[in-house]
Amino acid sequence: MPATKSIYLAGPITGLPYGEARHGWREEFAKIMSIQSPHIECFSPMRAKEFLNEQQSLQCKGSDLERLGHALSKPLGILTRDFNDVTNRDAMIACFLGATRVSIGTVWEMGVAYSNRKPVVVVMEPEGNVHDHAFVTHTAGYVVPTIEEAALILGSILTPGL
Repeated sequence: MPATKSIYLAGPITGLPYGEARHGWREEFAKIMSIQSPHIECFSPMRAKEFLNEQQSLQCKGSDLERLGHALSKPLGILTRDFNDVTNRDAMIACFLGATRVSIGTVWEMGVAYSNRKPVVVVMEPEGNVHDHAFVTHTAGYVVPTIEEAALILGSILTPGL
């Protein structure tokens, strides 16, 4: 059995209800990876944030976060954990499927991954996505249209063998 590897699950959160941000594509991707490559763990930025369950629309503005009063919801808490997660994972998937506005946080996380030489796989539509920008498409080693294709690539990158 290969040593455990890990993937950070980046993608837009602002404007989404808790359930969609917590589960949605992240849960689907983690299920694919657990079947295809069980030695690879997935880390979501939404893990252990059940206290956000009542939020109808997650926001990433300082004042909105401060009123929640939880250390993991404060701006510095979010930055600290996300930075730690990205730098300590072996690779990243950044899923932008269906995005209607640019995710500043995800683009920042991609920059952290790139500067730490972590492979990044971006998932977005071939045309018309708001993230279709050189800083996104050229920070990624791969840009694909489905999470299934991203899973195959990441499984290949993180699985040793001849």
